Amino acid sequence: MVGIPGRSNGCHTCRKRRIKCDEAKPKCHRCEKSGYTCAGYERPLNIRIAVFSATTGASNVGKTAVTLSPKNKDHSAEFSQTPVPVSLSLASFKSDICNAFLLENFVWRSYGHNWLRLAISGKISPLALQASSALSQSNFGRFHRQQDIKIDGSIQYGKAVRSLIPELSSPRETAAGALIVPILILLIHESLLADPTGSVSHVGGLIQLMMVCGPERFQQEPLRSAFETCRATLITIDIISKKRCFLDQENWRSVPWAMEPNSKSPQNYLADILATIPGMLQEDAALGRHDGSRGRSTLIGRVERQLVELFKWRWEWERLNQFSAWEEPVSSNPFAIPGQDRIFESIFCFSSFEQATEIMLYNAVQMWLVGLLWRLAPSNSATIISSAAQITATRTGTLEDTNANPLLLPGMSFSVREPAIEICRVFEYQCLNMQHSRGPALFCLLPIGLAYGALERESRYTEWIRSMLDLSPVMKGYVLGQDVMGFGCYYQCWRLPEATA
Repeated sequence: MVGIPGRSNGCHTCRKRRIKCDEAKPKCHRCEKSGYTCAGYERPLNIRIAVFSATTGASNVGKTAVTLSPKNKDHSAEFSQTPVPVSLSLASFKSDICNAFLLENFVWRSYGHNWLRLAISGKISPLALQASSALSQSNFGRFHRQQDIKIDGSIQYGKAVRSLIPELSSPRETAAGALIVPILILLIHESLLADPTGSVSHVGGLIQLMMVCGPERFQQEPLRSAFETCRATLITIDIISKKRCFLDQENWRSVPWAMEPNSKSPQNYLADILATIPGMLQEDAALGRHDGSRGRSTLIGRVERQLVELFKWRWEWERLNQFSAWEEPVSSNPFAIPGQDRIFESIFCFSSFEQATEIMLYNAVQMWLVGLLWRLAPSNSATIISSAAQITATRTGTLEDTNANPLLLPGMSFSVREPAIEICRVFEYQCLNMQHSRGPALFCLLPIGLAYGALERESRYTEWIRSMLDLSPVMKGYVLGQDVMGFGCYYQCWRLPEATA
């Protein structure tokens, strides 16, 4: 055979006699001239299946040979003598399977957009790879009740923490940035354990590293994506604790994107506004203790300014995404959530998943600001909201076709109830299209958690929210504090003060 030394295409008889075959078909002439019976040219196909054990080396590999002979022959006897193994060990692929399962988790995939995948592939640092290995194994073992894999993940987690401790004892600016991603991954790991003790420690480490680095350190990828996740995490925690954070300072809201201004996403502009809310909640709590009218007026002015910024964002979104949202009858959408207890006769649709995520977050920010207004100035809240809407509409100019838009525009609602209901409707679209999401969702479950708190007294809405969450095993039981992925244990924090207007 040309190109493969030592391999002959001759008939079986000539090969057995060790002579050159003339390879004539269907029988070679050399066998006919010599008086031999030509045995033909068909070759059996030999397959070897290797079964690898997780506890044995290459010398103990078990092999099973299967021979497939020429056609038109009964091979049942041959297969019964050399059976194919019932199962193959997947020990060699355990890390790949665990990593793939982790990235299928919509919440963590969107939370760790860009940097989590890089960490798993070992492209950030050895410590980030070790932390991601611990997370993926713990996550897989916990969800599938594989105790041995879960234990392996816990062991890897302990090793990662021990490697991190000396680095955090005296972090240097040049190396501090490389520790951000490992800590974020370990923070996700702690959420699986539903133990706030470890989370508090990791959050303290994040704050320490960010202060050492400064905002200039996060101007390039993948650290900028990690910073955006860090910022969302710390803002959320500060809202829970009602304490002002350094992230509401102007340099932290602008410098990380200064080199590439176009890289700042609409979600991050909303996060700029959301970063101011913890400080306002802190001031509101202080006013409740001292009841100062001057301080109250100052705080109302701050809330009004942020509401103007929010409405400016919404009009700009409308300009850039005109006709990107529409309604469809439930009957014409085969993917709509079925059931006789539907509370909406139509379903919201968007041109992209990211647009739905942006509108969800916009409504969540609006709920916080409007909720604060109703606490601080219940008699003037509607006037303040209407004024902010008119100011922004005048500055940006209204669009001719806004009447065809099914979404709420600035000035259309004066309480937290309407934005909460819109969150519910947009969330249905998200639940039906999670497989299409490949971008970030910095505050993934915050909007639906706020909506549940605002609509808690209306059972038809809360039941609707639970039915949507139950569509995914990742989010099932979230608002009950019971979901298997861990973040449900923090739900009780998502209650707006004075949730209804």
